[in-house]
Amino acid sequence: MNLEISVPQNNWLLKSFEDNGFGNITSISQLRIESSQREFFRVKSKKNSLILMIVPPGIDESVYLFVSKGKFFKKNKVNVPEIFAYDENLGLILVEDFGDTLYQFNLDNSPDLYYEQAIDELIKIQSSYKDDNFFTPLNKKVFDMNWNLFEKNFYKNFLDMSDDKLLNKIKKNYDAVCNQLETQPKVVCHYDYECRNLIFTSSKRAGILDFQDALIGPIGLDLASLFKDLYYEWSEERIHSWYKSYISKVKKKFDLELSFESLVKFIDFASIQRQIRILGKLSQVYQQLNREERIKDFPRLINYLVETSSRYTELENLSLAISSLQGPLNKKMERIFS
Repeated sequence: MNLEISVPQNNWLLKSFEDNGFGNITSISQLRIESSQREFFRVKSKKNSLILMIVPPGIDESVYLFVSKGKFFKKNKVNVPEIFAYDENLGLILVEDFGDTLYQFNLDNSPDLYYEQAIDELIKIQSSYKDDNFFTPLNKKVFDMNWNLFEKNFYKNFLDMSDDKLLNKIKKNYDAVCNQLETQPKVVCHYDYECRNLIFTSSKRAGILDFQDALIGPIGLDLASLFKDLYYEWSEERIHSWYKSYISKVKKKFDLELSFESLVKFIDFASIQRQIRILGKLSQVYQQLNREERIKDFPRLINYLVETSSRYTELENLSLAISSLQGPLNKKMERIFS
């Protein structure tokens, strides 16, 4: 395919291949479109395959954030792609190609192996130095921003809901969940450690993608992304075996004592906050970019919220409030996909 980029961008790409000894480009193919505004292309020569990331100006996912955090994680032995070249002004990054074996499409093969490798890489992320000058904290300001996305983009714009009493009930419980997250041990978080961003590499390690939003946050956050996955439903017995494996490994790495019961609560509460954030963010993407693929996840997100909050007496009202959104959501989905 022809890659539609400017002359300076094309010249940079050709020179980057030449400077790194990759040879002449023989093919370029676009990778799947995500909820991000970035675009990704696989660029091949006779002997090499790399990924070109195109970052449009003015978005949060900047070249600087990807490169700086990529270098940080590489220094801390996390299996992130090597960065061969980048130009912030042109919005281009050329990185190692980890292949196509995404967790999202391959977990049925060897789930225990894949999850153990994901746990190993996550613990490397979590045990990295919590540099307050480099990583922003997940704090009340961020929680409020996440809520505003949910309220504006999902509740009001997507569902076309106007019941302020119901909205206030959800908000009160959301605040209680966020207060619990503030009490959890703080670690470096990937912030979107889900199977869409994990890949099984030829090195037999989990490869970590899309790490530019990493921050300092509660220990349950990335575990919620990993284990409360939208694409796979595992038995409780299997999930609990992974929890126990994590507890054993994290104790050795950080000397951190976690009871099984406390870890379950950490993950459950983090998953509630995360799923409310995702509903708001993906509604925004749908409204701004008209990308329908990810909104297909909404019914499962709502079901997860209802089921998880129902386990806790203090969140029973949240479970009831969220369950009342299922009817309006189903009607909206029917209108979009009928």
